[in-house]
Amino acid sequence: MVKLYYMMMTILVIFSCSHKTDSSPEPLLTSDTIPGTPGYVWTQELPFGNGSFPEEWKRGTFPLGLIPVKAFGGDLWMSWSKYAWSSPDGLKWELNNKTDWGERISISIVYFKNKMWMTGGMGYKERKFMNDIWSTSDGKTWTNVGNAAWSPRKGHTVVVFRDKLWLFGGSTGVLADFSPTNFLNDVWSSDDGIQWKLVTSTTPWSPSEYPMVVVFNDMMYMLGGYMKSGIWKSADGIKWEQLDAETEWQPRSDYGALVYDQKMWVFGGRDTSSNHNTAAKNDVWYSTDGAQWTRQIEHAAWTVRSGANSIVFKDKIWIFSGKHTGGKYNWGGDIWTMGKNH
Repeated sequence: MVKLYYMMMTILVIFSCSHKTDSSPEPLLTSDTIPGTPGYVWTQELPFGNGSFPEEWKRGTFPLGLIPVKAFGGDLWMSWSKYAWSSPDGLKWELNNKTDWGERISISIVYFKNKMWMTGGMGYKERKFMNDIWSTSDGKTWTNVGNAAWSPRKGHTVVVFRDKLWLFGGSTGVLADFSPTNFLNDVWSSDDGIQWKLVTSTTPWSPSEYPMVVVFNDMMYMLGGYMKSGIWKSADGIKWEQLDAETEWQPRSDYGALVYDQKMWVFGGRDTSSNHNTAAKNDVWYSTDGAQWTRQIEHAAWTVRSGANSIVFKDKIWIFSGKHTGGKYNWGGDIWTMGKNH
């Protein structure tokens, strides 16, 4: 069972002039972890208003709604149909023209064997599901290397594990409001990103869009999925051990799931409530084994939002805005990091 503690939020505003310009925000540091849990500090790197959507991107902002990938030279990359953005520090972003793979949503991009790989997704206007594969060695020139053996889909998860790419689940249908339907729970693997082999057509965990698979201690952990919170682990993608049918952090969607500081982390998203104004979350949870979870904080310093626009970079967790469902700002354009409280 999760450890429950009485919590008091303490917000510390630190004023510093070092390495700041007149337009740079002062960092908001918080040490609001629950007593007895490890000390970590949330820092507001950039306030609201510092992001813009890809199709109307403004210089000096970061691209909203895209998933960051750590790639060439350790830089961060965010990729869209016609453009890609790169950043050495997560704050200053450079626009790059790139090969156009067409406007689509719910793709997966990973860095593997010195290339970025983009797979699948759904054409937004025509609602066409895809299974094509694109790769690049520089983030700008992308090559269509063919279609995968797995069926067209969106919202699938791809991770690197034991020198292979592994693909999990996704969906093959959408409703009028673009809500996903027709979920999958198959598993595929590839040695080279091009040729894919079926590992299993069905897993013991239920079909899901965005099955939240992370790699931790040489195992693959499935940390819930779309409106799910069950925990499973596997060493081969075939045999899965269930660690918990439903965790203390409860079923949710659009949340962040990362590995950082020898722990698995889950944060943000929204729960199963039909009222989006109350469903949105800003809690943070961690686990060292997947079976026992501790709530590190009930309400983080950042406002309620989805947490999937996140990554571990420069020994910190980074959250690039996210969708502020239920919050004052829908896509606020702020950046937050969490690091160790030395």
